[in-house]
Amino acid sequence: MNKISLVLCLSLVLVSLRAESELNFEHHVEIIEGEEYIQTPFGLMLKECIQNVPSGTFVEELEDGSIHLTNDEQNFAKKILKSDRCSQRNPTNNLNQWIDNGGYWLPNGLTLRSFEGNYRVPNNPQTSNNQILYYFIGSQNNDGSGPGLTIIQPVLTYYHGWYFQSWNCCPQGQAINASPVSGINPYDTIYGSVTVQNNLATIISKNKAGQSSVLQVAQSNRNFNWIDATLEVYQISACTDFPTDYLEYTNMKVVLSNGQTVQPSWSDSYGKSQCNGKLTIIDPSTIKIQHNLPAQEQQ
Repeated sequence: MNKISLVLCLSLVLVSLRAESELNFEHHVEIIEGEEYIQTPFGLMLKECIQNVPSGTFVEELEDGSIHLTNDEQNFAKKILKSDRCSQRNPTNNLNQWIDNGGYWLPNGLTLRSFEGNYRVPNNPQTSNNQILYYFIGSQNNDGSGPGLTIIQPVLTYYHGWYFQSWNCCPQGQAINASPVSGINPYDTIYGSVTVQNNLATIISKNKAGQSSVLQVAQSNRNFNWIDATLEVYQISACTDFPTDYLEYTNMKVVLSNGQTVQPSWSDSYGKSQCNGKLTIIDPSTIKIQHNLPAQEQQ
């Protein structure tokens, strides 16, 4: 092996090791019975079941239960062997921290081609108590198709500040996320989308400056037939842990697998939420989420 080849091989190893040993986004850690857990948009997960990858990485599940992660532009490649510890703890079996949600079932026989929209970032919460807020639009295969339930979503996170990140939960119990974009401030308008085409699901999280966190996921015979606009929270200890201003999803556009653009009939099955919270469906393309409302405005 010549010197150049050796350097390239060492670089690939270092990239893979760095991705395996570090999570390059702000995160909350809990030690439970001697094991390290990380808070995610899917609840607390074992650190070993969270994969942070370079933006643009392609995710593919194989028949043996392993997952291939590849990104040619970043010289990144990694194979995750099937883990019973991760698959037995798959959080898609118990998602229960959504507090504000608008959902829509796509028409029978049709699936999602694309779902996109803007997010209006609210103000920072008045207090910082290690609370975590996850705002996202996304899609799921709720019909049981493919090798298991999965969620594709561009997630705006507040944890000691704002950042925006593309997530896929949870093939074989693995939560896979692309490197986040930061530089997000209150009242910014940012863009998120999920697109399913040519057997590929693409998740884009883009900040005001145009920087993106991108994840590409093999469709694996999943029919994405449900979409949502949601707020999910963890570690709220006071109402001042919520923003006083609103998050608004605007210019939402949904295109079906037959190419038709549809106006979603959003359903809010959650109702009023903690700290005088409320989700308001303004029209098919606009949903507002706000907490700390005066009691009369929560009606």
